[in-house]
Amino acid sequence: MAIEIGIATPAQIREVLNLLVSGVTSDVSSMEEIAGSWWRRFLFLRWFGPRFLGKQMDTIVATEGDSIIGFVIIQYDGDAAGTFDWAFLEPLDEGDNREDFADLIDTALDHVEDQGIHPYFYFGFATASPPEVTQVLEELGLGWADYQNFQMVGDLPLRESPSLPEGLRITTQISARFSAKMAEFLPSVYPETAPEETELLSSIHSSTLRSSKVFLILQEGNEIGFVQQFRWRDELRLLLATPPSLWGTEEERQIVANLAGTLQGKTRRLRLRTFGERHMDKSRPSFEILGLEWQQAPWRRWVVALESEETPAEQEETKSQRRGYDTVWPPEAQSSDPDPKGDDDGTTSNSERQATD
Repeated sequence: MAIEIGIATPAQIREVLNLLVSGVTSDVSSMEEIAGSWWRRFLFLRWFGPRFLGKQMDTIVATEGDSIIGFVIIQYDGDAAGTFDWAFLEPLDEGDNREDFADLIDTALDHVEDQGIHPYFYFGFATASPPEVTQVLEELGLGWADYQNFQMVGDLPLRESPSLPEGLRITTQISARFSAKMAEFLPSVYPETAPEETELLSSIHSSTLRSSKVFLILQEGNEIGFVQQFRWRDELRLLLATPPSLWGTEEERQIVANLAGTLQGKTRRLRLRTFGERHMDKSRPSFEILGLEWQQAPWRRWVVALESEETPAEQEETKSQRRGYDTVWPPEAQSSDPDPKGDDDGTTSNSERQATD
């Protein structure tokens, strides 16, 4: 029987919601948080889910007869569009399933590209996903993003909790207004990355700012980097962005130790990340002194820059039709804690996962 792929109908959205809470999801642990509580499950199925998947996000389904065999849920924020969740019910290493899965993702890409609003797309998936996932993404033109792929974890309090080094100061920022300043720092965080790639990662990461607290790092009065703070259950999560001159130094370690001690509160574990792999490689021995252990992050993001043939006027018309469409789950994302569907990173939903998982 032929596979059909298209935008989900209201009835199909309800079916996708039921699949999600039954465990058919790219993020089982997060959906278990929703499905494991009767009131969260009720709100997700009756209110938040239909509102987001049907009105503020775009849900694309692959069907065989009357059955849904796969779906991709696309969320939007700023210049970036990406996966909120996705699943494919058939084994990707059998028959034509891999080709059908590729067609599903390609349809999602075409849908975003046709709108002409979001120049970047990311696909988030668990590191432990089948190898066919990355094979399909590569064939479709997506590439691996050097973006929070490794982390250091350990119990709190850390082995050290020193004062800040002389000349260094940390100030609290308004998260919602930090996007432009963050974009200024990222070229130094990715010193060997092409500007267009840095812009892409900046666009993807901007959605995580609203669900975090942000601290600016100053050295002798000069703004040199920043730290994002997330909390999830009993875990404190810090995302560190410092210039290469500080990577692996005692000063950087003191910054982390001081922040962990100051922000610990009731949390009992620390999850520390850097944006890029080079930073983590250089700083890993220093962070191990604090009692932290290296881990591969549970999520990966693959990204692609899209092309649009629409004129600026047509893009503005599409934006007006989708007024208020930018979506990052949940609706109360302005709080200081990331949502259970997010990172995380972060990222978010699969997109925060961009920074919080």
